[in-house]
Amino acid sequence: MIKKYLQFIKESDDSLSANDTYKYEEVKKDVESMIQSTIDKTGGEIKSFIESFIKNPDDVKIEGLINDSDIYEFYLKWRNDIDEILNNIKFFGDNPTEVNAFGLYEYTIKGTERAIEEIVKMIK
Repeated sequence: MIKKYLQFIKESDDSLSANDTYKYEEVKKDVESMIQSTIDKTGGEIKSFIESFIKNPDDVKIEGLINDSDIYEFYLKWRNDIDEILNNIKFFGDNPTEVNAFGLYEYTIKGTERAIEEIVKMIK
């Protein structure tokens, strides 16, 4: 039994499986719509925007997910999916200070931003 558990831990990683991505179709559509809105305002194409966002999510911003208040509203709207995504990538194992959050609100924002990164990877 312990060997099976250790094998499971060894085989699992910090990313979502292909099967997990099918669960999140609605939140993916919402983020994709926000990305399209950003592209409509700034120009470019969705593929290059997504690649840029994945490489540097701190510098590439998605319209509607720029301010902390917008990110918090996004969390409230999609909290079940976001919590599940964060649980799957083991985000909750990180100490809040490890993600540079010094309060519950900041931890929620940092977690939501991390979930958005995973959602954008799913869209890719």
